[in-house]
Amino acid sequence: MIIRLGFVSIAIAIFNNTPSSTFTYKLFSQRPYEEALQRAIDIGRKNLEATQRILYYNAAHGIRLFRLSSSLIPLATHPDVQIDVTNEYKDELKKLGDFAKAQDIRLSMHPNQFTLLNGSDSVVAAAIQDLRYHGAILDGMGLDESAIINIHVGGVYGDKAAATERLYAKIPEVPEHIMRRLTFENDDKTYTLEETLAVSQKLQRPCMLDLHHDWCNPSKATPQELLPEIAKTWGDIPMKIHVSSPKSPRDTKEFRSHADYIEPDQLVAFLKSCKEAGLDRVDVMIEAKMKDLSLFRLAEQLGKIRGIKRIDGGVLEW
Repeated sequence: MIIRLGFVSIAIAIFNNTPSSTFTYKLFSQRPYEEALQRAIDIGRKNLEATQRILYYNAAHGIRLFRLSSSLIPLATHPDVQIDVTNEYKDELKKLGDFAKAQDIRLSMHPNQFTLLNGSDSVVAAAIQDLRYHGAILDGMGLDESAIINIHVGGVYGDKAAATERLYAKIPEVPEHIMRRLTFENDDKTYTLEETLAVSQKLQRPCMLDLHHDWCNPSKATPQELLPEIAKTWGDIPMKIHVSSPKSPRDTKEFRSHADYIEPDQLVAFLKSCKEAGLDRVDVMIEAKMKDLSLFRLAEQLGKIRGIKRIDGGVLEW
């Protein structure tokens, strides 16, 4: 079984290279419109250049999994701005996608917690606009459907069953080319892994297991027990999971927060189940504060386990 490790948004080891430079609407509105628009476009281009450097870094260090920042293009979806991502950054996106494909780097995106498909009509409309933006980036890169857009089931609004039905009612409004990329992740407070798996099965979309979230908000069944059904939802696409470690012990307010590095025991137990289930590959997205540095530390730790061989910077075989 191949295990591929990835990290999120920023490579700490690259000095002064952020793909998330911002330009607030307050600052935008203080300038003449055309000047402000060009400023926003230029910052987006700078963020894409920073992303290109991170992909070069990943390729050089044998990292084949990476989550793009959702803040690549500032104000792209703001109703008073609305940058045409597809056309404005056509060349930059193609360059990024071509390089990622050539280096076998699987890319993904994860909209923020306000992208809710089971809220009010206005909330859902805004969520779909945001998903279109994420889709435009991945489509502009020419990536296949293994480049996913991961979201949570949504809010509870005082009635989880009704909120879930609301999601099913609003899903037809999501464009088909976006739906082909969507995955649903269990969260740390409301929708458990079992509940998220049921949603994924009904919508015929992959279920994204977050091990830390399951620890915070457990189902009656363990991730290992649910693994066969989770794996089925991915079909021919390699299964992807999220891993992080709590910043502080259970029953403290920072238990849900991410630590700097990963404590590997929980992950190893789950990966062992994946191997026993006969999975060919598992992609593991590391959500830790130390980003790429946490990846290298985890890869070294895993590589010391009997039977696991580190075959590249962020790739192991078990």
